[in-house]
Amino acid sequence: MKVSSLRATLVPFLLLATTCAGPEPFREGVRIGDRLYPGATAEADGVIVTRLVDDLTGQPVVGAEVFLVDEHNTPIAGEFWFTSRFVSDDEGFVRLEVPPGARGIAWQAVRHPTCGVATRTRTEPVWRLGRGFDVPLRIVDWLGRPAAGARIGFCGGCGHTPDLVNATADADGIAVLRGIEPRNDIADLYVQHPGLHYYYDSVDWRPGEGPQEVRCNHAPPLTGRLVDHRGRPVAGAFVCGGSQHRGPWARTAADGSFTVLGARPPTYPHHVVMPGGRDVYFDTSNAWPVTLRLPDLADAKAFEGVVEDEPQAPPAIAAREVRVVVEGAPGALELGSFAPGLSGEKPADGRVLAPARGPFVVVASQADVKYFSERRFVFAEGVDVPDPIVVRWVPDVRLCGRAIDAAGRPVAVNVRVRSRWWKRFEHEEREELAPAACADGVIDLSCARTGTVLFEIAPIEAGVRPRLLWVDVPPRGAKERVELGSVVVGGEARLRVVDGRGAPLPEATVGFARPGWQEAGDSYVWPLAPDGGWIGPDLRTGDTVVVQVGEAAVPNRTVLRGDGPWTIVAPEGQLDLTVVDEAGQGLAAVAVFRDHDVETEGGAVRLRGLPLGQLRVYVTASGHGSAIVDAQITAAPQSLRVVLPKR
Repeated sequence: MKVSSLRATLVPFLLLATTCAGPEPFREGVRIGDRLYPGATAEADGVIVTRLVDDLTGQPVVGAEVFLVDEHNTPIAGEFWFTSRFVSDDEGFVRLEVPPGARGIAWQAVRHPTCGVATRTRTEPVWRLGRGFDVPLRIVDWLGRPAAGARIGFCGGCGHTPDLVNATADADGIAVLRGIEPRNDIADLYVQHPGLHYYYDSVDWRPGEGPQEVRCNHAPPLTGRLVDHRGRPVAGAFVCGGSQHRGPWARTAADGSFTVLGARPPTYPHHVVMPGGRDVYFDTSNAWPVTLRLPDLADAKAFEGVVEDEPQAPPAIAAREVRVVVEGAPGALELGSFAPGLSGEKPADGRVLAPARGPFVVVASQADVKYFSERRFVFAEGVDVPDPIVVRWVPDVRLCGRAIDAAGRPVAVNVRVRSRWWKRFEHEEREELAPAACADGVIDLSCARTGTVLFEIAPIEAGVRPRLLWVDVPPRGAKERVELGSVVVGGEARLRVVDGRGAPLPEATVGFARPGWQEAGDSYVWPLAPDGGWIGPDLRTGDTVVVQVGEAAVPNRTVLRGDGPWTIVAPEGQLDLTVVDEAGQGLAAVAVFRDHDVETEGGAVRLRGLPLGQLRVYVTASGHGSAIVDAQITAAPQSLRVVLPKR
C-alpha cells in the first residue's frame, strides 16, 4: 500500500486506542501465554516484535506510530510513503508484520508526541527513542543571502527513503523542522529551491543553540519537457538530474513539463523512469530548457531517447587574476574563490580568479590549521573587483574569565577546548587541542569553534578536581569575547556513585545523556575519582546518569532532579533465570525487562545490578509460547525456572 496523500510531514499525531486492555497488574509468579514478544519470531518469518522505550528514562513508549518504509529509486522531495503502519501497545511492544508483496522489514519510521521522529533499519528487541525538538535552520545561498521560500526536508535514511518532516523558510531564511530527533543515526537535510544545490548534509544542532546555518552551493533549476516518440506530452514520469541516491528527481506534469531542483553542475537531466518503471537514458545537456523525446516504447529493447531543442550553453564568465591582501591574518593563508561558471587555472599563491564584477566569494584559511579556520569574503552583484582585494581577517572568539578556588583565590590552571565530549580510554584523546597555561588564573583563550563547546579548566596542582564547562560560542564577528566570569575549580564533586553501604565505586562505568545531545543508546562516559566523585562535564537537572558496575551488570539510568549535589546508589539486585522446554532442555530465549534485553546461553542467564523491588520480565523463544515473569528482586540472588511449551 502506498499512501501518496501524505506530503510535507508524516500524518498528524493521532489519538489512537490500542487493541490490548493495558498491562496486567503485578503478581509474583510465571504466566504462560501465546502473545508474541521479542525473540518469538525472526525477520525471515515476516514478523518482528520490538519494545519502544524512552532512551532517557527507560519507560515504555505507548501509542507510538511505526511505519514500514520501502526504498524508492525515484524519491520526490516532500513526499512520504509507507507499506504499513502499526501502533505500540500499553506495554510499549509493537508487532511489525510485512504485508504480502512488500520487500521486507527494511526502514522503520516512528513518531510519538514525546519522542522525536526517527528511523532505524535494525530489528533489535528494544528500540530506544530520543526526544523530539523543533530544530531551527537558516537557509542561505552561496553568497550568504537568506533563501526565502526554500523548502527543506529531514530524511532519516538513505536518499532512497522519504522526507519525514518538511518546512519552508521565511523571509529571513529561517525554517523550523518540528518534532524531529536531531541525533538520529541518519539526520540528513535536503533543500529544494531555484538556484540552490540540495545541500545533502546533516543536522548539527543541540537544544539551546541558535539556528543551524544551511549554506547551499549554486545549482540552476533544470527545466524541460518530456514527450513520447510522436511528440505528445508524458505525465507522471520521473526525471533525474543528478548522480546521488536522492537524484534529485522531478515528476512530469500533465503537459510533460518538469523542473529538477538542486542538481550539482555539470550533471543535468539524463535518466527518465516511466510510470511503469521502465528506464530511458539521454545524453546530458549543459543548457536548458530541453525537450526529451522518448523512443518508441513498443520496441522492448529501446532505452535511449533524444535531446531536442537544445539551447546554446551560456558563455563562461570571463575571469582574471587578482591579488588578495588579508589584513590581520595570523599566518600563512591558502586562498581560493568561487562564482557560478567561474573557471580557469589556479593562480599562484596570494592571487585568486575573479570576475570583472561580482558576485563572487573569496575563501581564506590558515595553511597550517586543519579545521575551523575558513573565512569567507563576499562581493555582491555589480561590485567592481579591485586589484588588489583588501579584506580583514575575522578573529576567533575569545573565552575569558578567572579560575579561583572556593575561597576566591586565583588558581593556576591549564585550559583547552576539548575535541571530544567523553573520556574512557586514553587513545580517544589524541585529537584533543593542546592546553594553554594560565599561571595567574586569568583565562584568555581563542576558540576556533562555534556553537556548544566543552571548555576544560584543569588546576596545575595534582589531585585538584578540574572543571569542565559547556560554553555557547557565537559566530565569528558577532562578539569579540565570551565572559565566563569567576569559575570555581576543585572542591567536592557534584555527583558521587556509591554502593548500598555508602562506599565509593570508582571502578563504575558512568556516563551522562542529555535530551537532544547524543544518539539514543549512547552516553558520554567519564571516569570517577577514588572517592566515587564525577570528574566529567558540569551536570544539570534533567540529565540522565547511566551507571554500570562491572560488565555483567545491567546499566541503570537515573534522571537528575533538583540542583544537586547528587548521590547515586548503584543497585545490587540479582536474578538467575533458566528457560527450558517441556523436556527440561535449555532454550535459546530472549528476555526483555524494563529497557533491556538479554539472550539466554544454554537456557540460563544471570542478571546483576537490578533495582530492588518489583521486576517484570517477558520471556520467549522461537517456536514456543511466551512467559510473563513477575519477581521481587532483592540483594540476595533469586532463582526462577521458566518452562515454555511448544507453540
